[in-house]
Amino acid sequence: MKRIAGELGVSITTVSKVLNNRDDIGHATRARVLAKVAELGYQPNAVARSLTLRRTHTLGVVIPDLMHSFFVEIVAGLESVASARGYGILLCSSSEDPGKERQELDMLRQRQVDGVVLGSASASGNTDLLQQLTSLGIGLVMIDRDDHPDVHCDRVVTDDREVGRIATAHLIAQGRRAIAHITGTTVKHAKRRADGYRAALADARVKEKADWMVRGGFKEADGYRAMTRLLSLKPRVDAVFAANDPSAIGAMKAVWDAGLRVPEDIAVVGAGDIALGDMLRVPLTTISWSREDQGKAAADLLLDRIESNQTTPIAPRRVVIPPQLVVRQSSGGQ
Repeated sequence: MKRIAGELGVSITTVSKVLNNRDDIGHATRARVLAKVAELGYQPNAVARSLTLRRTHTLGVVIPDLMHSFFVEIVAGLESVASARGYGILLCSSSEDPGKERQELDMLRQRQVDGVVLGSASASGNTDLLQQLTSLGIGLVMIDRDDHPDVHCDRVVTDDREVGRIATAHLIAQGRRAIAHITGTTVKHAKRRADGYRAALADARVKEKADWMVRGGFKEADGYRAMTRLLSLKPRVDAVFAANDPSAIGAMKAVWDAGLRVPEDIAVVGAGDIALGDMLRVPLTTISWSREDQGKAAADLLLDRIESNQTTPIAPRRVVIPPQLVVRQSSGGQ
């Protein structure tokens, strides 16, 4: 800026005001400064600016799985809002590992991000670190996962109990009565989906059997292993609600490998409406909610908090994206 000011015969303050888009600089002077900036190939020093402004205009995003289209769609919605408001993002994956999640959160804190959007890898781990982040004034929004109840932060989720209820009620409406559930991990939203499953059975006066509920996970391999166990039951189950779509896809593979048919022998419903779920050998019935809206809502909540000039702290806010049934062939609904 000193060089530009010297060559143009203006003050460093004038150059600074032009670079920061202040409106008290005349058009002619602004044009001269910008032309000289372009001529010299000048680029602002983002690190120096962040030290002065105490803001990096960077958001950290930690998701459980970079290969899962569900989370990629959330990030796409988030990035569209962040970019429009002048923020970049640093994207990290925990791989559903609380230890790796902690490393990523520590890295983001060291890079002095203005805020963090987190899809938590576990129900309890890292609560202390998350509390440290919020105490340091770093904005935090939890997406999809609703764990860490002692961390006071904004949250964007869906109604997971309703996800489980809708999925199971749909299978009951198809005439299925021996309906199993492949659970997720220990995170709260997986437990709520299991609660919805039980509620739908109770509403239809279908007696639940303990061995119909099998611990699974959120990956295809988890669904495959859980379904293999369910296939050993006598009498055989005639339907399965899996905690998410990858697990449901793994379950369908296990059914086919056993020489059975979907949905004729065993109907399957997932949750999350992942990309290409309608392109499977048997298109997957699922429960859907807008991942784009989730990401956009998370970005808006976080940036509103970061940019708020209120001296009174903003109370934690909660946005619930409603779920809905998407009927395809795997449940026998088409």
